[in-house]
Amino acid sequence: MSFDPQKTSCTRCHAYLFEEDDIVYCPICGAPHHRDCYAALGHCALEELHGTDRQYDKVKKQEEARHAASPESEHTGENAEGLISCPMCHEKYEFSRNTCPKCGAPNVARAGGSFASFDFLGGVPADYDIGDGVTADEAKRFVAANTQRYIPKFAALNKKNRASWNWLAFLFPCGWMLSRKMYKIGLIFGLFSVIASLFYLPFSKAAYQLGMYDAANYREMMQIFTQNFSQISGLVIAFSAIGLFVNLTLRVLSALFGDYFYKDYTLSSIKTIRAESEDMDYDYRKKGGVNIFFFLLGAMAVQYLPTMIATLIL
Repeated sequence: MSFDPQKTSCTRCHAYLFEEDDIVYCPICGAPHHRDCYAALGHCALEELHGTDRQYDKVKKQEEARHAASPESEHTGENAEGLISCPMCHEKYEFSRNTCPKCGAPNVARAGGSFASFDFLGGVPADYDIGDGVTADEAKRFVAANTQRYIPKFAALNKKNRASWNWLAFLFPCGWMLSRKMYKIGLIFGLFSVIASLFYLPFSKAAYQLGMYDAANYREMMQIFTQNFSQISGLVIAFSAIGLFVNLTLRVLSALFGDYFYKDYTLSSIKTIRAESEDMDYDYRKKGGVNIFFFLLGAMAVQYLPTMIATLIL
């Protein structure tokens, strides 16, 4: 079977196949695999589709016929009816939409790209077990946004390797966790962040009384601070140092273990949905995905709540 190396990928690992690769084809449906991928499975990656209308060779013939009838739509994934299939949840919708109406995945084709060139799994095989029997494809449907980053992280993290780095979790610990619907741990981090910020308040009050905030620039502010340092209580300095240490510690912990916390939340949520859900697609959207409102709420609460508390008690 001949193939175009620019468009054909291994049906197990989804990496592009090139002429120099060691390639084998399923003897039943003709699906291409790396030899190592086929050997690792011991059978075709699409074996469960054999004998159905979704069998690889049947789908391929349908796609070739559609592209022949409408060549200009080949690079967009658009079919003759103007519909495209979402690579995230497989929902069909109008090509003119910017996002999938079901899961919110971006319409990469309309942006000038190709679904074939955008890997929502970040190179992880769809049937890869990321933990507790949950596949990468299931996790992708739950995570919904930025899956090409999180799914490879989930695949790499385990009980012996829990650390990674997440800049968004470092900059906005509470906001990021709440946006990913990890409400319990997000509130815990938010509470401790507010408490840590309260330790700064005595220093902020002293700085205001010394006129540091009236300085024209940072250099002038530092001059005022050094000239009046003796007037600031040592206890005030100590409290500020404690607050800074706690705040930085929370951010580092969030950045280092945030992805692991999120993986654990994803696995437990998917297992609960499997056991209890009557509409899995609905529950994936309800419990998974991203809530931008909660991100803003968490970030603003940590930023402004300490000041509001200070106004009441100082």
